[in-house]
Amino acid sequence: MGEISEAGFDTIEMEIDAGECQTYADKWQTIIDRSKSLKLDVVSIMAVTYELFSFDEEKRRNSLERFSQICEMTAAIGAKMVTNCFYLPPEMVPKERTSLYHGGPADAVAIPEGFVWEELRNNVIAQLRKASGIAEKNGLQFAMEMRAGDFISSVDGVISIFKDVGVENIGMVYDVAHANAIGEYLDLGIYKLNNYLKLVHLSDNDGTRPYHYQPGRGNINFRNIIHTLKKVKYEGYVVVDISGIDNIMQEAVKMKEMLEKLIAE
Repeated sequence: MGEISEAGFDTIEMEIDAGECQTYADKWQTIIDRSKSLKLDVVSIMAVTYELFSFDEEKRRNSLERFSQICEMTAAIGAKMVTNCFYLPPEMVPKERTSLYHGGPADAVAIPEGFVWEELRNNVIAQLRKASGIAEKNGLQFAMEMRAGDFISSVDGVISIFKDVGVENIGMVYDVAHANAIGEYLDLGIYKLNNYLKLVHLSDNDGTRPYHYQPGRGNINFRNIIHTLKKVKYEGYVVVDISGIDNIMQEAVKMKEMLEKLIAE
């Protein structure tokens, strides 16, 4: 937090892994006090719950309990949004798990005997309804990030799920690096999402892989994205979401300054 504040940022997005939730909880007041002393606003927290869509009912229930705890912590620090991802059910993650980058989705899937897609989809709908209700109970917006490599990984697929979930308190974290990697027209994706658009993650790649590089290392047109967000009257945050690069803090500052100029145009 200190490094981010010193770099000139006054807002931050955080992430809490459900497996480490209690470690965070034990120190949460210290973290809250630190954010206040730095005048650093936490605007959203990503709840990493890898078992949210497990085939096992008890694991799904336990995952929602951890999600609920993270929601309470999110509200306590003053953030207004809790987010999640369409993580592969643990039963579908290969034993020799590999990914393209640290923290990224598995780059392969293990389909178990007797797998039925519709059963998983129905589990997803039920879990999202419950998660939305938990977030709402804590006064939070609830949004799901779409990532290339997750088991739901397209704008149209996410919208289809959201419509079947049928609740108001749900939306999408639009990560342009992932959208670029699946071949989405980035500006069209913004229009497709409409009111589902709750948060935007920005980084660069050339469309072949969902790398999260700094602007200039790929082919993403950031000016076009910012101008499209203006056209649809988007009023949420845009996040500097780069990773896997050298001199990351310096690059984050340069990206921040670039985005501020584009927003001011």
